[in-house]
Amino acid sequence: MRWFIGLVIGIASGAALGGFEGALILGFIGWMVGIIWRKKAPADASVPSAAAARPANAPLSNATLSMIESRLAGIEARLEKLDGQKALDEKAATLVGPPPTASPISSGEEIAAPPDVEEAASTSPAADVREIPVPEEPPVEIVVPPPPAKPNPIVAWFAGGNTIVRLGLVILFLGLAFLIKYAADNQMLPVELRVAGVAAAGIALLFVGWRLRESRRGYALSLQGAGVAVLYLTFLGAMRLYHLIPPEAAFFLLAAISAFCAILAVKQDAMALAVIGAGGGFLAPILVSTGGGNHVSLFSYYLVLNLGILAIAFFKAWRPLNVVGFGFTFLIGLAWGLRSYRPEYFDSVELFLVAFFVLYVAIALLFARRAETATSRYVDGTIVFGVPIAAFGLQAGITQDMEFGLAVSSLVLGAFYLVLATILFRKRDDERWRLLTECFLALGTVFASLAIPLALDARWTSAAWALEGAAIFWIGVRQQRLLGRAFAVLLQAGAGVSFFLALPELAATTPFVDAAFVGSMLLALAGLWTHRLMATAPEGVLARPELDIVRPAAFVWGYAWLLFGIGHEIGDFVTSRNQFGAMLVAVSLAAALFGYLHRKWDWREAAWPFLALMPMLVSIGLLQTLDVRHPLGGYGWVGWPIAFIAHTAMLKKIGASEPAKWANAQHAGAYLLLAFVGARELHWLAERYAAVYTAWSAASLVVVPAILVFWAASAGARTRWPLEPFARAYCNIGAVSLLIAMAVWSALVSLLHDGSSDPLPYLPIVNAIDLGNILAFLSGVALWLAARRSDPPLPAALTGARAGIVLSGLVFLWLNAALLRTIHHWVGVAYDPDALWESFVVQASLSVFWSVLALAMMVFATRKRQRGLWVVGAALMGVVVAKLLLVDLSRTAGITRIISFVGVGVLMLVIGYFSPIPPKPQEKAP
Repeated sequence: MRWFIGLVIGIASGAALGGFEGALILGFIGWMVGIIWRKKAPADASVPSAAAARPANAPLSNATLSMIESRLAGIEARLEKLDGQKALDEKAATLVGPPPTASPISSGEEIAAPPDVEEAASTSPAADVREIPVPEEPPVEIVVPPPPAKPNPIVAWFAGGNTIVRLGLVILFLGLAFLIKYAADNQMLPVELRVAGVAAAGIALLFVGWRLRESRRGYALSLQGAGVAVLYLTFLGAMRLYHLIPPEAAFFLLAAISAFCAILAVKQDAMALAVIGAGGGFLAPILVSTGGGNHVSLFSYYLVLNLGILAIAFFKAWRPLNVVGFGFTFLIGLAWGLRSYRPEYFDSVELFLVAFFVLYVAIALLFARRAETATSRYVDGTIVFGVPIAAFGLQAGITQDMEFGLAVSSLVLGAFYLVLATILFRKRDDERWRLLTECFLALGTVFASLAIPLALDARWTSAAWALEGAAIFWIGVRQQRLLGRAFAVLLQAGAGVSFFLALPELAATTPFVDAAFVGSMLLALAGLWTHRLMATAPEGVLARPELDIVRPAAFVWGYAWLLFGIGHEIGDFVTSRNQFGAMLVAVSLAAALFGYLHRKWDWREAAWPFLALMPMLVSIGLLQTLDVRHPLGGYGWVGWPIAFIAHTAMLKKIGASEPAKWANAQHAGAYLLLAFVGARELHWLAERYAAVYTAWSAASLVVVPAILVFWAASAGARTRWPLEPFARAYCNIGAVSLLIAMAVWSALVSLLHDGSSDPLPYLPIVNAIDLGNILAFLSGVALWLAARRSDPPLPAALTGARAGIVLSGLVFLWLNAALLRTIHHWVGVAYDPDALWESFVVQASLSVFWSVLALAMMVFATRKRQRGLWVVGAALMGVVVAKLLLVDLSRTAGITRIISFVGVGVLMLVIGYFSPIPPKPQEKAP
């Protein structure tokens, strides 16, 4: 990263100090300083790499001598210790003597040593001698390090050898350039003398470098490169700044220098010399530029330089030289076009652009021809794919005012590559030509296919970049080049951003052939193709970040552009009423298509559209609700059935292969979404063909959810797919969620709805709201019974006491609401909290009704010996008594009060007679 830091700092500093030229020069210096800094970083002290790389006849440094002396001292101390140990062992062996001969001894005898031996052993010095083990020397493991990777030749030239000399040459070259400008600005010395002096310095560098080519090759090549660059600078300055030589003569002189540099580089097999010469030649016009000048002279000069590179490519496969020439040519052409291009220059500029393009295609062919071994890179991906990208981008800039200029250019370019592929196809048996043929065929197909959309709108350059990026990624996989693949990914991302920014300017013309749709499809195709290249790449080719980040991101990128293009067409050409249904059809069919590819090609990521289909369907359903439209309106009567059919089919085909958590979520989501869509549609029908806000429209919301709960609880459905393998998804998640929703509905309609059933009169229990409550309660009971008899039984969420308590509370609330609605319709009490509270009839009716409920619970509890239920009934009876004393006694009068008190009293007597408290479990009944 040091080279990158130096490059950024240099560009920023140069731009602040000297504009474009300063940024170019200081950026170059910063890059080189970063490389030198990295080269001079301290190495690991434990690895004497410097000593290993020292020439045989070079003198040793003080640090090396100190290291050798310390190691020799350690070896000597170790040898002395071993010699002393050996002498001590020999002395002990002499005093003790050889071991005695063993004789047979009986088991009970005790052997005693003779006195003289004991005395000798006690007085002998050998008695104090302990055996000291001599540690064994561990085997020395010789590890042969792998050969270092071959460095980039340009980087190796700047960082290797005598760095100071090379840095000095670069600085000298820049200094001479600035000297020429300074001399021109301040009128120093005669112009002829100044130019001749600089030329003489360049020739001297060349002469000295040539003389030293055998004895000091690296130093000599550096001098020759600097000399060539100085001559470039000299003749160009003599022509453009001082007009000492006519353009025609300067042209031939520069051509001669280019040819001379190429000859020197080829003769000495010195790629660095060729790169230096070419780089200096390309930089020379920038360094001496005054902001004016003739573009024909500039591009003629660059054409001569590139012809020199072509000549070298005929003999040497020097990729860095090709890349340097390509980069300078097209970047400088782009900079000039942004600053100085005018439509009247089209003829001359087009001629140069075609010449540069053809020249570098020829260089790509020569590079493939020069490859000699199977390990060589037969195809230079940067040149093969970079040249058409750059040329096509420049062509887009100069043809932007022509109606079909870019379309015709794309067609011609595609035909050119297809003809080249056809010619090279005859040599398909040779690996180098076969791969290049595939590249040209891909490029020809891409540009030929782009002719139609470009004919519709000339801003489709971004789509071309996206497909080119996919092609570059393909060659990067084939050649195992990480840099090429990274460039391809960035190119596609930039193409997407560029296309999205230009989207408002794209006019909607004809469905599915307009620029917006075709462009989106091309971007989607590029992203999905890139993903498939990564999915099918051989193991070990892709880096870990590509597998973990880029691979899934490429699929998401491509699929997102696919949906964007479809959605854009729907938004432009489908009426707002039908857009939701059309989008349902589109996303469902797209998910089904990728689900089919997932199974056919074992394509892991192709299952993602299926996993994302349910959230998308839920989003469309919610948007329909917010837009106050019923689900089957517009094209919804087509979209929703297709969506559910497609989702169910994919659930059956690929749902089981997904993790259990995902599969359960998909099944439960489809179940709940079906209930939501059905309830919304039935509610709309009830409002449309009955009356708004009546019992019919309110009760319609609960019909479809209740039917689905009955289905989940049915014994027949539980033995078949999908309920049999996913009972938890449908019962514990889906059905319980529907029961909760129906419980909320029951509570809301009980508290807020008066039960009006226009045009029919209100009848207790048989009206729509009460029937809806009964249907909901029965579905809950059915699920509760199914949960109890299931094998294995479902969790306690459906069978526990809490479910019974919730159900009992809702039934109690519903029965009270039914009573109040009856009083409202039959007696005329307003269905309003204040009016109901103040009504004597309501208060008396509630007292009697609660007493009857308490009586029923307590009688049932006594018969079934359920002490807990009896306590609940008794508590309700206590509430009735408290209500009589606190509410009815003060608010009621006359016959109402009498009915309340008499009725409750009689009921309490009946309770006491028929329903005594059941005994506790450990007690016996009397």
